[in-house]
Amino acid sequence: MEEFENTFTENVENLKNTPYWNPRSNFLVFACGKLKKPPAEFAHRVLSALKQTSNIINAVLFIFTGDTEQVNSNSNGCTTNNTLIENIKAISAYTLFPYINGACNEDVIVLIGKWNAHNTSQDSFKSIDFFPDKIPKRFTGCVLNITAFGVEPYLIVKTYKSENGENKFIFEGIGMELINLFAREVNLTPNFINPVTEFKSEGMLELYDLLSNGLIDILAGLIPSVLPINSFADLSVPVLIDTLEYVVPCPKPMKKTEKIIALFSLSTWISMGLVFIIVSILFWLLSNYPTRRNDFTRFNLLTQSFSAAWAVLLGNSVPQIPKFLGTRTLFIIYVWYCFAISTVFQAYFTTYLVEPGYDGHLKTLDDVKRAELKLGTYYIMETFQRAVDIEELDDFEQIIYTDINECVKTVLFNRDTFSAALSYFPSYLASLAGISDQSKVVCFLDKSVITLSLAVAAPIGHPLLKNLNVHIRRCVEAGLLEGYWSKIKHEVNLKANNTDEDSEYVVFSLTHLSAVFMLLLYGHILSAILLVSELAVFWIMRNKSQIIKSNNSKFSTNADLKIQDKN
Repeated sequence: MEEFENTFTENVENLKNTPYWNPRSNFLVFACGKLKKPPAEFAHRVLSALKQTSNIINAVLFIFTGDTEQVNSNSNGCTTNNTLIENIKAISAYTLFPYINGACNEDVIVLIGKWNAHNTSQDSFKSIDFFPDKIPKRFTGCVLNITAFGVEPYLIVKTYKSENGENKFIFEGIGMELINLFAREVNLTPNFINPVTEFKSEGMLELYDLLSNGLIDILAGLIPSVLPINSFADLSVPVLIDTLEYVVPCPKPMKKTEKIIALFSLSTWISMGLVFIIVSILFWLLSNYPTRRNDFTRFNLLTQSFSAAWAVLLGNSVPQIPKFLGTRTLFIIYVWYCFAISTVFQAYFTTYLVEPGYDGHLKTLDDVKRAELKLGTYYIMETFQRAVDIEELDDFEQIIYTDINECVKTVLFNRDTFSAALSYFPSYLASLAGISDQSKVVCFLDKSVITLSLAVAAPIGHPLLKNLNVHIRRCVEAGLLEGYWSKIKHEVNLKANNTDEDSEYVVFSLTHLSAVFMLLLYGHILSAILLVSELAVFWIMRNKSQIIKSNNSKFSTNADLKIQDKN
């Protein structure tokens, strides 16, 4: 036994060092010689040792018994002692079923075939499936030890007290949902072990110890499919494809007055003013030209010309139409110009009423640099930055945060920094804040940092990983994770203490129309002032004319009296 164990262990270690090593392959183990113990006990010892080595369960042990002879052979200057069987008397085939008859990942050894020299049937091994499927479709409530790593929404941890007063956990989140579905589907009982929710080296070393020693069955949550993890664990097919994005402040809504002024460019406003002034002066000059006095009798005054030009610009009628062809041509051209300007203005003004304007959107790191934003970093981001060596970030002043939540919240709501985070994380924080329209708060640069595949990790060779991969593929193809993501965002949004009213832009609300009503009010006030002014001027001018007429009549009467006296 000792010699066999040494040879057996050496062969397994040699296989593990090969590049094609795969613990889920089919293994054949041949044992030749005389047994000092029962075959079943020997098979249990050998196959259990294989199972402890990277969870190898697809192994068949053939035990050859018969007359043996010890032979020394010399190969490459090394002398080895080999056991040769001169006359085979029996062959026994054993394998291991970890979940047979309700067992839960136990070392259950089964004799699947036997041949001996006295057996008349020469094909006793012909109809045997040496490598059957050993994982049942449904289990008998076996315990599935699960731990998790990450932050919300990838891992949502809920705690409760057990009957013994111990703290128990329930894991949820987009990195855990498919695992919980798998456990319910195949009738496994999840046992949630202490999660790691902080990006610190101590927690990662703890997870490494649990995985490498096989103390857990599944590690889920925020687990990227990267090569270093493959060195001590097996990774599933991708559960989720996520991107590491630069999170930047979103554009601010423009003020109402700025929006109205920005309907046209400055040059357009200046040209409109110049056209208005020039046309008004031209009308006044033409109406006072000696040969055209009968053309514009109502516009002999400059104020009347400005009033008529302003009325045409606003789309109102004028008190008199010019009579001469040249003046009419000028008037028609000005009417067409005002009609075009008014049409464009009304179109843009309607857009202003139904949708707000925004400042410029940050698209590249150069835009961020011009905006003079600081770079917010945290522990895992610093580690990633040192590993990847992103030179573009060296030019920014850095602010170090102890918590990723605080870092990203500062970007979203304080708007004075930018940072990098996986794309689902800022969206979840916006939902926690009660923001329904997240496009007003969550913004990224056009270029992503890196695209990551998030997976599930299991100890090397874990027998359940194959079935778990099938389950994950089907759930991803069915879009179940997208539906769950919408559900948790909606739930946390409903539970939010505060809601951001500005995030929802209601069309034609009183707030949005206040600028229009204020403009209308100012117009009425100005019109009333002009009316009173015109009435006052009219009353003053009428009184003056009456006084002049009375003075003239008195003068004429006195003159008549003097003439009569002379006569």
